[in-house]
Amino acid sequence: MYLRPQRIVIAGGGTHPAQAQTAYIHSAVSPPSTSSLPTAHSPQQDQGSTRNRMMMALNFFTISTSRASHLIATSAIPSARSVRLTVRQFSVTSSRASHIGSKPIEIPSEVTLSFSYPVRPRTSTSSIPHGYPQVSVRGKLGKLDLDVLPFVTFTFESPTTSRILGADLEPTPLTSPGKFVVEAPAAVPQDVISGPGILKVTVEDGAVKKQRGIWGLSRALMANAVLGVTEAFTSSLELVGVGYRASLEDIPPEPNAPDDSSPKRQRLNLRVGYSHPVLINLPDSDTFLSCEVPSPNRILLKGIDKQELGLLGAGIRKWRPPEPYNGKGIYLNQEVIKRKEVKKK
Repeated sequence: MYLRPQRIVIAGGGTHPAQAQTAYIHSAVSPPSTSSLPTAHSPQQDQGSTRNRMMMALNFFTISTSRASHLIATSAIPSARSVRLTVRQFSVTSSRASHIGSKPIEIPSEVTLSFSYPVRPRTSTSSIPHGYPQVSVRGKLGKLDLDVLPFVTFTFESPTTSRILGADLEPTPLTSPGKFVVEAPAAVPQDVISGPGILKVTVEDGAVKKQRGIWGLSRALMANAVLGVTEAFTSSLELVGVGYRASLEDIPPEPNAPDDSSPKRQRLNLRVGYSHPVLINLPDSDTFLSCEVPSPNRILLKGIDKQELGLLGAGIRKWRPPEPYNGKGIYLNQEVIKRKEVKKK
């Protein structure tokens, strides 16, 4: 008799349904008949003897956890062929929750939230259909609008009240039929609340993969909006290279343009190794606050929309990304690159 190792996988050995516990057992099987064994003293016999000694040394019963050990020990030893067992264990725990989405958001006293169902025009280029809710976050620095999906729910809790945003509201019906019809914006009812308080984000079914992903995304976007309208976001760029410099200047008016008393827009003038200056117009939006050039090789951007600020910084960086050999380029937010040795002949 010699022992042949067999592998048995027991699924569901943890709180996560995808976890699995693996155990190795060794069942006794009959050796081959003597007629099939090599005769005399041959290399084949040496190999067979070595293999038998190695298999005899594996005469143990190893398992990862005591629970799975009890399950295997009380079951019958399977045949010599590999057997894969799947045991579904009973569990009374709730469905998996999003660690990011389950975190509450602190709403300061100067922040106001407005929940509504805006009238969205049906156009060929509209990305968000009508009937999707919108949450407006207003603070001392500005206002941000956040589009959310219907299965996302926002619950506001404070020492005096606890309610779901927009629980009594319904989407405004469209009066103009047709596939591509543009309706004029109309006044829609809103559910308005003010801080201080706690905002919790939930979804209808956390076991659905799409809802679980949107759960964490909606919470992160809402937290960024609250932080943006209260403290704003900043982004810094550093120009590294001989002769690299930046300056801030006004955009000159177009020829034959009428006189406009509104504040002039500004643009960045970059000298980053090209034969011509790189001119980048700054955004003309309420979410972009300021752009400063404290030194010729440093740029500071400030805004309440984190996504817009990141896209602007990435657009400036792409004109001269940092290169790994000499380290020249435009660095965004103190980024660190992996340097390489200069190629030598």
